[in-house]
Amino acid sequence: MYKYKNVGYIASSLPKSQEVSKLLQKLNFINIAEAGKHEVDLLIVVGGDGFMLRTLHNYVIGNKDIHVYGINTGNVGFLMNKCFEDLIDHIEHAVPTQLTLLKMEAKDINGKKHHYISVNEVYVFRNANQIVEMNITINDKLKVEKFRGDGIILSTPTGSTAYNFSAGGPILPLNSNLLALTSINSYYPRRWNGALISNDTIVQIDINDVKNRPALVVSDYKEFHDISQVKIQKDHENTVTLLFDKDCPLNERIFDQQFLY
Repeated sequence: MYKYKNVGYIASSLPKSQEVSKLLQKLNFINIAEAGKHEVDLLIVVGGDGFMLRTLHNYVIGNKDIHVYGINTGNVGFLMNKCFEDLIDHIEHAVPTQLTLLKMEAKDINGKKHHYISVNEVYVFRNANQIVEMNITINDKLKVEKFRGDGIILSTPTGSTAYNFSAGGPILPLNSNLLALTSINSYYPRRWNGALISNDTIVQIDINDVKNRPALVVSDYKEFHDISQVKIQKDHENTVTLLFDKDCPLNERIFDQQFLY
């Protein structure tokens, strides 16, 4: 392909993914699962959305030069494309889309700090039968004192159609420059569902009474337990570029989700 010199691929263990993998192998693309973190400028990911997220974390985040094209062999495939016979032509005419990423710093009850980057969302959730209690600070200003409920989600536009939407949060257009802060089963404030905030905002969440009301933090799929404080903001250093078929770009997919019923 004239746009890319080194093309790699990785496929999930699903039988359908393995079938596509055989086709990519015949095109002499590099199987990075076997070759390791080989230098590629295009990575084809074959699987579902979950496999795509894990691949982005394992191979792509931290390397801005890699473009990623997903082929869906899973269920939803929101971050993926269909498998076409004229695959190379679709890749060459695909629309590159940069995703907003979040960086998270969490501190546990022992004072240890944990760092992680997320594509979809970061959420704080109760880790016991009791609801969690927390203070929510936005840009060093306390906005919600003693929030009580199951938890809170901070979502990117890409992730706004996932867990955030299922929890009652809004869908964010890809170019909105917004993040969605969404409550999960809020008990107090009873009618507070969340807020839309600028993506240059710093969100700090402090967990109260962590011994009796323990909380965990999940960044995409990575869990951190016994957390006392979380700081989340847009990652200005890292980015991910996904390729989407020109007839079905990501911004239209996200926008159309608002009209499904």
